Amino acid sequence: MDDPLQAMGHKDDPQTKTPSSVLLTLCVVAAMHFGGNHRKTPAFARDFALFSHIPSPSRFSRRIHPLKPYLLAFLKTCLPFGQSNPLLSRLWKDPRQAQGYALDTFPLPTCENIRAQRSRLTPGRVYRGYIPSKRVYFHGFKPHLLVDDRLFVHEVGLTLGSAHDLNSLFLLPLEVEEGKPLYLDRGYESHVWEEVMREAMGIEVMPIRKRRSKRYVPWSQYLAILGRRVVETVGSMSRGLFPRRIHAVTQERFVLKVLSFVLVHNIRLLAQRME
Repeated sequence: MDDPLQAMGHKDDPQTKTPSSVLLTLCVVAAMHFGGNHRKTPAFARDFALFSHIPSPSRFSRRIHPLKPYLLAFLKTCLPFGQSNPLLSRLWKDPRQAQGYALDTFPLPTCENIRAQRSRLTPGRVYRGYIPSKRVYFHGFKPHLLVDDRLFVHEVGLTLGSAHDLNSLFLLPLEVEEGKPLYLDRGYESHVWEEVMREAMGIEVMPIRKRRSKRYVPWSQYLAILGRRVVETVGSMSRGLFPRRIHAVTQERFVLKVLSFVLVHNIRLLAQRME
């Protein structure tokens, strides 16, 4: 964590006892072993003397919030200030190894449906979404993951539960190499944006279409279904890291924990490939 922060030009205050790299490390350890609990992790690090100085839980909570953009930067190719990250994201963003990409979303409830009306974290009906495969409603967010065929997550975005899946095409940069296929679900089907991504970005879009669609081709649908399976695998692996309910008082902390879980997925997968 220290080397990427130095590469991005991050400097801590001279009076700081705990550097930002230690805080990000504790955040990753919390997502990897403690279900994102930010109170147990500093206590664990203090009991085992992992670092010279461990902040209190309240101090840790105040200092980790400004570091959220760096967690998002670790998952992107282009960082703020126009720089590139050569230390973390380049390890799983090798364009010579990725042969295809897939984009999909999955529901991430913040509470049970019966408690949706009195939820303080996500108040309002805009967070109420629908899962067509299960024919049930949920209350929360929808993470959108752009993954490659090696199961690494390249980009991540969060939308409201009621938002259409097509909105992620406006939020994510979709930095896909020219000529590489991008497999999409039925919710992302849009003839206009397909032409835009093909002509302007050079992306070979392969969505799963409805049978009544004018562009429905049987052999293309078979390839799209096979290529999209990788994002379903990544979704199940990521949800295996999540606890049953992510405990957060504010939406900023909720987003911070979601980003840490996705980063832990890439770090674990990278460690398995390097063994």
